[in-house]
Amino acid sequence: MRTREECDAAQVLEILLPGNPVTVSALAAQLGLTDKQVRTRLRQAGDLLEVNGWGEIASKPRVGSWLESDEPHLADIRSFVREFGSQTVIPLSQRESHVLFRLFSLKKREGLSPGRLAEELYVSQPTLTRLMNSVGQQLETWNISLLNDRRAGYILQYEENDYRKAVSQFFLGTVQDQERERLLGQFFQGLDLAWLRRIIVRQEHEWHLHFSDQVFLEVLLVLALAIQRQDHPVTVRTEDARMLERYNDYLFAKAICQEAGQMFGVVFSEEEICFLTMRIMCAGFVRISQPDQIQETWDVIREYDSNLLAFVDEVLSSMAAILDCALDTDQNLRNSLILHLRSTVFRLRHGQRRSNELLQYIKTEYSRVYTANWIISMLFEKYFDLQITDDELGYIVLLIQSALERRNTEYNAVILADFARSFGELVSQRIIRYIPEIRRIDILSRYETDNPHYREADLIITRTSCNDPREVIIDNLLSEQGVAELKAQIRRKEKSAASQSPAFSVECASLFSPDLIFLQQKFSDKETLLKFATTWLEEKGYCSSGLYQSALNREKLTSTSIGGSVAFPHGDPEFVNESHVALMTLAEPMLWDGEEKVDVVFFAAFNMNSREERHRIETFYKELIPCMADGRFMKLLRSSRDSISLYKELFR
Repeated sequence: MRTREECDAAQVLEILLPGNPVTVSALAAQLGLTDKQVRTRLRQAGDLLEVNGWGEIASKPRVGSWLESDEPHLADIRSFVREFGSQTVIPLSQRESHVLFRLFSLKKREGLSPGRLAEELYVSQPTLTRLMNSVGQQLETWNISLLNDRRAGYILQYEENDYRKAVSQFFLGTVQDQERERLLGQFFQGLDLAWLRRIIVRQEHEWHLHFSDQVFLEVLLVLALAIQRQDHPVTVRTEDARMLERYNDYLFAKAICQEAGQMFGVVFSEEEICFLTMRIMCAGFVRISQPDQIQETWDVIREYDSNLLAFVDEVLSSMAAILDCALDTDQNLRNSLILHLRSTVFRLRHGQRRSNELLQYIKTEYSRVYTANWIISMLFEKYFDLQITDDELGYIVLLIQSALERRNTEYNAVILADFARSFGELVSQRIIRYIPEIRRIDILSRYETDNPHYREADLIITRTSCNDPREVIIDNLLSEQGVAELKAQIRRKEKSAASQSPAFSVECASLFSPDLIFLQQKFSDKETLLKFATTWLEEKGYCSSGLYQSALNREKLTSTSIGGSVAFPHGDPEFVNESHVALMTLAEPMLWDGEEKVDVVFFAAFNMNSREERHRIETFYKELIPCMADGRFMKLLRSSRDSISLYKELFR
């Protein structure tokens, strides 16, 4: 019977058999062990050689270890290696992946014996327990529970949809590339994956599509699982199924399922077709079906997506107020958000996480928009009962930032004319010619302040004051001096807007309170800080007990660090009775999310049930952004020692 020590020794001897010196570090790399573990195995191999009289392992510093033996005994060593080294010992780095593969390969209600698993891995029982705890945590992220039944051993508990998504993500993200084909062959033993691949490729060509490698593999996995697990059907909500049928993705999925069904003798249910459609849509492909059905399709989508459309409109309204830019009139941005967020909702609802490699860059370069975007996470929960991740928020920031940059150097202007209209046309043409930043000019009288062009104008050009903060007073608009003065006044307005002294308005005063300002605090971890803030808010009746847990759940899903060493944690609005902000500064920066440190924390307990409350919170976000960008203001926050004095400074 093989022992673990004999197998360990056989692995070392197999590497040393060629006779050349091998360093400890080289052995460690080949075996997936630490240097200390390799030295232990070298001693075991040396003891084995000595007991059997086969020779010895020699070593020399900075040279390595090698095998010294004569030819007859080398034959004995080779025979030993063939017998005992044939047992593959799984490297440390691959043990978790191996266990997941074994668990996913179990039949429903089948168990995996801990003793057998320990033998496979050549690990002790305590090591196996630690390993299974780690595996259990990974499975939890896929909504799968790992149970240790006294009789059956390790078993999985799951819903079929979650199991299939977990298997797909395992093969896509956990299995190493060089191992994937071998493991796929084992997992789908008896199923001709090559034929499935050919079916997908043929349908790609017929539909003029080209999937990425990742999406191609996911389609393959979904089809293979549907064929293999016919007795374990997936479930799809009726309203989702009705909506999915309106997309080209559904027709494409149906075509693949029909061909695969004919080839493998399987009848795919509507739920299976819809499940495949959702996996494709989660990857971001959204295509309306026939061109002549576009209007009809959009009518159905609008009916189904009324929630989404209302959400986008509220987001744009809030962003327009916070960023002080008419984003709510930008139809291109609105359409882009609708299409993007439809896929986002599908991904989050059906467990498809999407990473954003640009997230750190977005936080740094577009911090103003990223900060404003945090109101979206609250609205997202309100409309969809889902928590949006910071990776998904990053993509929304890019869309909004692009819209802002389209508008940054463009102005809509109004000329208040107290002269003939023909003269006004001459003036407007001259201004547009010499000041390209002005995109459009409308000529109005002083009595047309209710005109939409007047309300939407960025500049009001006039010869005498009209008591409007947008006004630019120029006496002679036809002269060179007049045009130069107009340019100068536009630049002064831009500079003035950028350099306004940051502080919160009186409208936000009720959100703050001196007894909710905690300065130079020390907390052992983020959880303690959140508990501290929510306890104070609860004691004052501003929230109910569920706020802490909802804030903690949000932190597990996505970091609320917003850059500049500032964090903006917040919980579910349903647990908030009255909107308030708990402001905390830390004596020492705290590691917030494993990467970023923070020393200023705004804990937001917001409830946006009324229009007035929503407007007040939008104002708060709008005023927070320039505060965060102002070094003097942030230095004041970090250096303050008295909450009452700081409260006064916030609203001066």
